[in-house]
Amino acid sequence: MTSSDSSRRRFLSGAVAAGGALLAAAPEARAGARTPTRTPEGTGTWPPGLEAAVRRAMPAAVDRARTARYPYGAVLVDVAGGSVVTGARNDSGHDPTAHAEIALLRAAAAAGFHLPDHAVVTTAEPCAMCAGALLWSGVRAVAYGTSVEKLISYGVPQIDISFAEIAGRSLLSRTPPALAGGVRCDLTDPLYRT
Repeated sequence: MTSSDSSRRRFLSGAVAAGGALLAAAPEARAGARTPTRTPEGTGTWPPGLEAAVRRAMPAAVDRARTARYPYGAVLVDVAGGSVVTGARNDSGHDPTAHAEIALLRAAAAAGFHLPDHAVVTTAEPCAMCAGALLWSGVRAVAYGTSVEKLISYGVPQIDISFAEIAGRSLLSRTPPALAGGVRCDLTDPLYRT
């Protein structure tokens, strides 16, 4: 056995041991690190009037969710004017990536919208896949109704990680979007309770 084989074996043994320790600690670390649901005024820079605009836009996202195969809907709000410019719903029957937020980003790109001038309003906290896509897109703000934590408590299968956790670990050079959770839960929670 050469010196490099021995070094490689020691490195791999150490990595496996460290990985096992991290996995064993993961549930407790995740539970302690979970960022609580926040309101628009609590996270990021919210342009004047946008908080009210996202609250007004949530019913449009809920309407989209009600016609979806799975009850998730999202709309894109123009930051300057506060109006809903497009929307989408979850149509992931044959395409598992066709979540409402992904479908919305695809529609916005096809329409030529400049995403940093827009906010995304979605009925539920974006999953890890959608959160990553939203961060890459550079949207100005993200507002959601029902949190991942609540979805799990309702028995809806999820990846147990919050949007805030994902955004906090982002190494993208752009500023993460302003974030609002718990927006109009009176409208969104009933979508997921059954």
